[in-house]
Amino acid sequence: MLIQTNIADAAEVSKLDESLVPVNSRSVAERNKAISAGLKSVILKNSGSQSALAHPSIQAVVKQPTTLISQYGYQELDGELFLQVSFDHKRIIRLLREAQLPVWGKQRPLTLAWIVEDSAGERRIINDESLLDSRALFDVESEAKGVPLLFPLMDLDDNMKVSANDVRGMFADQVAAASQRYRADYFVMASIDTRVSPLKYSLALYPVGSGEPMHTSLVSKQELSADINTAVNDIITTISEYYVGRYAIADTGEDIDSYVTFVDITEMKQLVDIEKYLSQLSAVKAVQLRQLKGTNAQYKLELFGTEEDLHRLMDLEPRVHAQEPQITDPFVNGNGVATMMPSQGSGREYRWQG
Repeated sequence: MLIQTNIADAAEVSKLDESLVPVNSRSVAERNKAISAGLKSVILKNSGSQSALAHPSIQAVVKQPTTLISQYGYQELDGELFLQVSFDHKRIIRLLREAQLPVWGKQRPLTLAWIVEDSAGERRIINDESLLDSRALFDVESEAKGVPLLFPLMDLDDNMKVSANDVRGMFADQVAAASQRYRADYFVMASIDTRVSPLKYSLALYPVGSGEPMHTSLVSKQELSADINTAVNDIITTISEYYVGRYAIADTGEDIDSYVTFVDITEMKQLVDIEKYLSQLSAVKAVQLRQLKGTNAQYKLELFGTEEDLHRLMDLEPRVHAQEPQITDPFVNGNGVATMMPSQGSGREYRWQG
C-alpha cells in the first residue's frame, strides 16, 4: 500500500517514486512503453497536477525516461504481469522545481469517505471492510493519485448516527458529528447510483471541524458518468484538485524566510527528528537550527512558498502541536498583576510529540 493510515493518525503517502504498470509481455518495446507510463504516474503523484504532464520539460523526459530509473522488475499478480519501476525521487522533485511546477509532499490530508452505492435495489454505505467492487476501485484510485482515504467502520456507533439517506441527502451536520471520532482532516459525502445508465454521482467535501454547523461545502459536484470506474476516478480527481490547490507548493522565486520554535525539547533525538521532518516539507527549501536556548529550539526556514503554505502543511502533522506563545509584559495592570502578551518577531511556537 502506498498510503499508511489508521483511525488514530493522519496520512502519510510513501513510495512516491514507484509505479506498478500492467504489461502484455517482457519485450523491450513493452517495457519502454510501461516505463514511460510509470514515470507519468510518478509525476502526477508528486505534483498532483494533470497539467504538469503538458509541460515541455516533462514531456521531453517522459519520452526518454531511462535516465531517471533507479530500478525495475516484473511481478505477477493474480495471473497478470506487471512492471514495477522506481525512479530517482530527488531528481523528480528537481525536475518539477526547475519547471516551476507545484510539488505535493508526502504529508497529505486524510479524507474520511462516506460513500453510498445504490445498486439492484440495495442502498448501502461502503464501510472499511466492504468487499464491493467499488471499494476496490476507490483503493486503486486513492493510491494512484496519492489521495489517502479512510472508510468508516459502520459499527453500532456509526449506524446510530448516520444512515445512507443522510449521506445521499448531503446532511452535512449529521455526518460531521459522526466524523468526529475519526482523526481525519476532511470528510467527503458521495452517492453513486448504478441503477441508471449513464449512472449518476454526487459529492460534497467538508473539513472535519469542531462540531460547529456546516454551511457551505469546499467542493461539490453532480455529474453523469459512463461507468463506475469513471465515476470513482472523477470523485478522487475532484478531491485531489482541491488539495493540490491548497497543499502543493510551487517555487515563488522569492527569498522568503520563516522562523519556528519548538518548545520543551528534552532529547537530542527530538532535534534530529524535527529537522528531518522540516526538511521533507514541500514548502521548505533549507533548514537551519538557529538557536538552542534552554528547552526551546528555534529553526530558520528558507521557503519555496509562503509562510501560510508552511503552516498549512504543519497543521497536517499529528506530531506537531501549535502553541500560544506568550511572554510577561514588564508593565503591570492597576491590580499589580503582570499582563501576558503574545511574543513578537520569533515566529510560531510548536510542541513536538514524536
